[in-house]
Amino acid sequence: MDEIQIDSFRQQLLELRSELINLSSTSDDAAKPVELDQSAVGRLSRMDAMRAQGMAIEAKGRREDQLLRIEGALRRIAAGDYGVCLTCGEEINIRRLEVDPTYTQCIMCADK
Repeated sequence: MDEIQIDSFRQQLLELRSELINLSSTSDDAAKPVELDQSAVGRLSRMDAMRAQGMAIEAKGRREDQLLRIEGALRRIAAGDYGVCLTCGEEINIRRLEVDPTYTQCIMCADK
């Protein structure tokens, strides 16, 4: 993989990280505990709010996992190891990285 391709992936990773951080800061309110006061909210509305809270917590966890993968990819770029399978040491197909630039394994190792 050449320097231009690596720089393109770096930019893509940095933009994705920025988007996730911005999204995380705007959606933290949705994960706050649901008020259980029945006089303020009906039972069905409270159930909807609890379901929305659960989905927000799950989404936050997925964003945090994605951020960790992005940070790992950026560290591999800085170390010169980006695009190399962590399992077998072979180069990861660029089309695979275009799907998800945080992949750490080639398709053969990922299928095992």
